[in-house]
Amino acid sequence: MKTRGFTLIELLIVVAIVSILATIGLYNFRMASERAMKSADMANLRVIGTALVLYRTDYNRLPPADRQAGPFMSHYSSFTAVGNGPAAGGSWDGLPWLLYELRYIQDWHQLFTKKYLKLYPGGTTLQGGHPRFHNFRYAYNNSALASGGSADGNLELGNVWLVRNLFVSAQNGFYGSQYPNAPADYRYPWGEGDKEGKVEHALYADMTVRTVEGGTNNEIR
Repeated sequence: MKTRGFTLIELLIVVAIVSILATIGLYNFRMASERAMKSADMANLRVIGTALVLYRTDYNRLPPADRQAGPFMSHYSSFTAVGNGPAAGGSWDGLPWLLYELRYIQDWHQLFTKKYLKLYPGGTTLQGGHPRFHNFRYAYNNSALASGGSADGNLELGNVWLVRNLFVSAQNGFYGSQYPNAPADYRYPWGEGDKEGKVEHALYADMTVRTVEGGTNNEIR
């Protein structure tokens, strides 16, 4: 018997269908991965909130912020350089590494938005050659000593933000004149459609974690 093979048109149809299914599968995988990172981000902020409450209970104050990025605490007055600012390329003080050093936080990865750890695996900071992702530690609303901040780290509690993904836009940071080349070439981590790259999470003084428009207190439901 003479067997009949597939025609070129039939093969092209099969290839097109497989390509469409693969595209849909990759999109769904990407969205699932994004949702998982967003959930991890909110979980990080809740852990950080607990750590701040425990620290404040022990010391009757909030910890001072870090000024420089790197795998070390830098809230001492000797750290005066701004080249490695932990958040927004030097535009905002960073969540204190002190929380990890004193074991209020058990995993140093929780000091960072998981998405930034994934986006900035290579490269080094402008000073010291530390891993570049340290520039993207959570922003912290309590001045570092090196910035002339409060020595005891007090912050009047109320409906104000304590910790957030990133606050100051790259264009307005210390390195704004070099944007987008170095080093603050980020967008806010979350959002879809016309809000892609314009949404972040923030921990407030009442210890709630909210989804807000980047750089604002405008909550997104």
